[in-house]
Amino acid sequence: MNSCAQTAEAVASPERLIHPAPHIFKHRGNIFAFDPDAVRLMALDEKEARNEILSTRCTAKALPLPDRVEIMVNAAQECNLSCRYCFVDRGRFGYREDRVRNLSAHHARRLVEVLHRAFPLTGEICIHFYGGEPLLNLPAIQAAVDAAASIRDPRFVFAITTNGTVCSSEAISVLRKGRFNVILSIDGPAHIHDAVRGTTSGAPTHGRVLEFLRILRTGPRMFVRGSSVVRKGWSLREARAYLGTLPVDAIKAQAVRLPQDHDLALSEKERKQYFEDLKQTADEVIESVERGKNPGDDRFNHRVLQLICGTRRTAFCGAGRWIFGLAADGTVLPCALLAGNKEASLGNIDEPDWKWVKRGRIWAEEHGPRSECRSCWALPLCGGGCPAMLSVCGEDECDMVRANCEMALAIYGSFLNRPSDLLVLAGI
Repeated sequence: MNSCAQTAEAVASPERLIHPAPHIFKHRGNIFAFDPDAVRLMALDEKEARNEILSTRCTAKALPLPDRVEIMVNAAQECNLSCRYCFVDRGRFGYREDRVRNLSAHHARRLVEVLHRAFPLTGEICIHFYGGEPLLNLPAIQAAVDAAASIRDPRFVFAITTNGTVCSSEAISVLRKGRFNVILSIDGPAHIHDAVRGTTSGAPTHGRVLEFLRILRTGPRMFVRGSSVVRKGWSLREARAYLGTLPVDAIKAQAVRLPQDHDLALSEKERKQYFEDLKQTADEVIESVERGKNPGDDRFNHRVLQLICGTRRTAFCGAGRWIFGLAADGTVLPCALLAGNKEASLGNIDEPDWKWVKRGRIWAEEHGPRSECRSCWALPLCGGGCPAMLSVCGEDECDMVRANCEMALAIYGSFLNRPSDLLVLAGI
């Protein structure tokens, strides 16, 4: 990131908010200044920007709560692959001892009943099956889909993150019946994909994933997002180019989440290239908006739309408020990635729903932005970072998030005089 200034820590009394310094950066030859307090971007020279921001201090309103609840469900806390970079340890998550490996059909049905009752005013309820590999537990997924159909609540939608290797007719039938949104993991061409995404016995999987995708595309339409992990020897530019050749509706390619000493972590040179590729991605989004098209790579969309509204995030995500997790043993969590962490337990799905909903709110209040986040210019666009990822990647995760925030600002800055053009990112 070619920033013209670094964030300076502001001095404030304990009773007052810390005011981060304005963030000034260049993109496409233009100088932009971002006011973190007001969530406002200006295209000015550096001196003018600092003076105007400092003389017009105001605080933006909080981002409105979404009319949506999502619960990430660990249908199977085990996997049939042995991916070397897996940050949930192939479905083991944070369990130090043996774990329940599969969600029961009872708990899957119970989940639907509870969500239907616990969130009566919510416009959409998304059940997102996760793992491990969730399609290893078809009975639980089928039970949830059937339960939602039986209560005839149109608010229920389903999503799944899958490695695409379970390609049985039963699996495809369940996905079609639930009209699933599918996030399909496929890193690249065979030699890239199979180098790290083999089965537990070492067999390649690229061909099976392509066959899974082909079958998904031959029947009733389902939204499919191709997802690739950028790692040592495989760049963001290359990953995005490969995903662009596939018959998918959207793409996702992000840097691997690993400690810096891992052999698949990006080198310092590769990290710099990743940030350059991120700038190219932002430029392609700008060009796509110029043509009136929503880009296939939508990683910046939410933050750009947030800038249009001039609102600030109060949390990185809605964990504990409108996002929850469910472990295979029925433990309710603020996020599925926290499975195995006893301190993160909000209760059990068999308990009265109001108990874990209330505990979730308390957890969210206690796990807000860290103290060091308060002086960071990106806080209103970031919300404080993902606790699960920060524990794995540390400050490197913050660098990645700040880079994404800056590129969202660059996209918004390219349409400062005609922000309505950016509504294409919302499908308008």
